[in-house]
Amino acid sequence: MMVASALMGALESVFLRLLGDQGSQAQVLLFRSGTQLVLVAGVGAAMTGGVTAMLKTQRLRKHLLRGSLAAVSWWCYYMSFKTLPLALATTLTFSSQLFVLLLVWPMLRERVTRAQLVATLVGFAGILIAAGIWNPMTLDGNVMYGLASALLGAVMIVITRSLSFTERTETILFYMALVVFLSAIPQSLFDWTPLHARGLALLLLMALAGTLAAWLMVEAYCRAEASALAPYGYSRLLFAAPLGYWLFADSIAASTVSGALLIVASNLALLAFVAHQRKRADS
Repeated sequence: MMVASALMGALESVFLRLLGDQGSQAQVLLFRSGTQLVLVAGVGAAMTGGVTAMLKTQRLRKHLLRGSLAAVSWWCYYMSFKTLPLALATTLTFSSQLFVLLLVWPMLRERVTRAQLVATLVGFAGILIAAGIWNPMTLDGNVMYGLASALLGAVMIVITRSLSFTERTETILFYMALVVFLSAIPQSLFDWTPLHARGLALLLLMALAGTLAAWLMVEAYCRAEASALAPYGYSRLLFAAPLGYWLFADSIAASTVSGALLIVASNLALLAFVAHQRKRADS
């Protein structure tokens, strides 16, 4: 499921790049959130015994906050994949887990050890290398879209940890999609691009692939531990890099590969550290 999720995520970015200027950013958000809204409402209602049961929550404010963050994060996410090589944009998404570690102490008061901090710093060094921040002459300012999306995504992950103790997965996904969809409506009114058959088909394929990617990931985490699944998430780069090279003639820079290796290594080191700490605690 995680590998299938990674493939769907890569295909989502491919359909987005193929769409190009045939659809506005507002339309991308509208179709993507609308597709998730419809699928989650249908399947979630069937699983929970009706729409009313799925919508029931005592933490509406936190749902609305998470949805608002998602609206901005998705906007930045899709801009990064529109403007950057697929391999680089994909690599920047991996930094989200590193941002999570920096946020858990101020937001959740979770203890961060020295080993975790060192691994995180190594990961951020990988981000700097992949993004080319160390060389202002070749720096692409569009990397800020990817970093902003990763940072906001990290905040959403921390909020989701809190929500997951009391809320259903379907409820979390539904409210997030609802807020993004509602925020995209006024944007679409001011930035609507006439859609031809090809553009409409690409928007629908993009939205479906993105929704399936999110759903498959959630289902995978429901069936296995996060530490066991995490390495498979990086398989998205194995799909995105060849597709970007083949379809869009994207060059795969050595800095992207080097940075990606450091980011992946630091994340895996963090997972190994957590697993070791749990093992020691159990023994």
